[in-house]
Amino acid sequence: MSAVTLVVGLPGDSEKIAVNTTNKVSVVKVLIFDGEGSMEESVAGIEACLDESNTENLSSGSYFDYDTASTINSNTLSGYDILIMPGGNSATYISSTSIDEDAIKQFVSEGNGYLGICAGAYAGSNSVDGLYSGWGLASHVNTVNVVYDGLVSVSPTSSGSTLLDSSKTSLHHQNGPVMYTTSSSAISFATYTDNGTGYKGYSAITGENYGSGRVILSGSHPELDPQDTPLLVQMILWATNQSG
Repeated sequence: MSAVTLVVGLPGDSEKIAVNTTNKVSVVKVLIFDGEGSMEESVAGIEACLDESNTENLSSGSYFDYDTASTINSNTLSGYDILIMPGGNSATYISSTSIDEDAIKQFVSEGNGYLGICAGAYAGSNSVDGLYSGWGLASHVNTVNVVYDGLVSVSPTSSGSTLLDSSKTSLHHQNGPVMYTTSSSAISFATYTDNGTGYKGYSAITGENYGSGRVILSGSHPELDPQDTPLLVQMILWATNQSG
């Protein structure tokens, strides 16, 4: 992760610029996939959350510098701290020739982050039960295919208190996965507390290390209405190793 010093002062106010050199802000370089199989509303929602966080300083000293890319490979990933795979079609992600699975694995293993939302969570998991294998970035997280579109209630586990600051929150769900872990190396950050998905008690947000990097998966959409910007921000900070 890179860091810069942002200086407070009006343009041309050289004295203030010279004095105020202590306001250090960590810049998190974010790449959002916006290509074959991605959902336009999800990409736009992620961008809106990052803009809100930057404007309102919701991330306690982190500024999100983001770009989008329709192709994911070692060249497009270079220089970024985290890749976000948004909602969309996971089967398309996995089969797409514009997404280099090996490049993603190398990127994360070298110490960077991966955030998968809905389709991005299916793709980043070990497997989608009974259907197909994921990329295995979270090698001890399996997903279950769910057909449900609506609101779900999600509550943090003891490990998820840094991500969710309330006992319960509502998120938009659009056929995303429910998840379960197969090893203590994978973390369940939050669970579904209602039965809208048909899988009450299953994990809604999971995380796991991959090499020197971190992977976090969300079955539901914090970036869609009702938008939960703080949750999205905290997931990014965890995946880039800036929180617990």
